[in-house]
Amino acid sequence: MDKKIPPNKEAALNEINDQYKGSSSREQCDRLLAALSRFKINSFEASRYLSIYHPPARILQLRQDGHHIDTVWESVIDEQGLSHRVGCYVLVQKQPVKAI
Repeated sequence: MDKKIPPNKEAALNEINDQYKGSSSREQCDRLLAALSRFKINSFEASRYLSIYHPPARILQLRQDGHHIDTVWESVIDEQGLSHRVGCYVLVQKQPVKAI
């Protein structure tokens, strides 16, 4: 995957940032969930475009809240041209799972 994301995805991420402000873990989860409800997102994109300091921790919080999120691995190229293996997250179930 190239370091540049498609313009429509970048515009959507900017819109999410405008709508969900703040740096608390809850506000970061809100931004991440808003993005996941639209498309898959990897930890590189979440960090760079959504200002999420530690995306795997926010994914864990969303899973603990009952959201079914799958992880697949992909390679991305950073600004220096180095390849990194990162988690790519996909929201499988949009509504939280209720405990039995």
